Amino acid sequence: PITLHSVTPQAGVSGGHVALTCTGLDPQALATCRIVFGTSLTRPVLTTPTLLLGIVATGADLNSVHIVQGERQSNTVPFTDATRLADNLHPVASPAIDVQGNIYTTISGTKGQHVPVSLYRISPEGEVGPLSVRIANPSSLAFGPDGLLYISSRHEGTVYRVNRQGTASSFATQLGIATGLAFDAQGRLYVGDRRGAIMQVAENGTSRVFARLEPTMTGYHLAFGDDGWLYVSYPTLSGSDQIYRITPDGEVHPFVRGLGRAQGIAFDAAQNLYVVAHYEGEGGVIRITPAGTMDRVIAGVNLVGLAFGRHGDLILTDNSTVYKLAFGVQGRLGPA
Repeated sequence: PITLHSVTPQAGVSGGHVALTCTGLDPQALATCRIVFGTSLTRPVLTTPTLLLGIVATGADLNSVHIVQGERQSNTVPFTDATRLADNLHPVASPAIDVQGNIYTTISGTKGQHVPVSLYRISPEGEVGPLSVRIANPSSLAFGPDGLLYISSRHEGTVYRVNRQGTASSFATQLGIATGLAFDAQGRLYVGDRRGAIMQVAENGTSRVFARLEPTMTGYHLAFGDDGWLYVSYPTLSGSDQIYRITPDGEVHPFVRGLGRAQGIAFDAAQNLYVVAHYEGEGGVIRITPAGTMDRVIAGVNLVGLAFGRHGDLILTDNSTVYKLAFGVQGRLGPA
């Protein structure tokens, strides 16, 4: 019999790469092997007698995986596939989620582009609706302690605050190429100026340089840990990016290194940090323990952002699409 021992990782977005370890294949007929996600038959990209590399299929109900070789098939192993919630969007950072479970994301557009609708809301039931907010190049989103949504415009160097009626007003200006947003436990806003600075913004909208980092080609992504330190990821051209953590006094310390194109980040309740990145040559979501141990837990390609939903779901974005993945891990929810 063919025995499928494991699939790594055990969750993914269509197009992501997974590895299946197995025994019992006929080594003389490896070309006939197929990987079946749910009922979707796919051809492996690499086949050996004990290892198959596959690409997560596109389709519904892909909640298992098994191997077939001719008339023979293996046992089935659970696999969690991401559900597509909305597409034809243009997120460049992580989505934001309110206390009702609504997901907010953007059409960011090219540099200086004013799109007719720049902000969208996806209900917990998956209904997608535009919001009448027009912001040039909306980049990062975060809910403040006042329950309102804050949005950075990298084109204007401005952070906007959106009230409950959906009207945006300027909250802070002159923030450079404003990208990442995060609030600390005291309710202060931090904004990444991708030219090389993290700004701290007071309640009255005035700002100061909190810490300096290397410039980044796309943007900073920010998240606060329960330790009160600010964690920052950003892609560079090096191919071996670091995640930094910054003390409440603004001292910058390396946390982990060896990631490729590290982007959106979020903490779970156990203070594991999840980051969208490449690791050991494969893309997806990497889980980093408080001690700095890394492993790839979700397979994916071209992902840019992630956020924890209200019920342990992980909301993922790539350059055009929002996905939901039933990950079963409780996130650490920020101010809302």
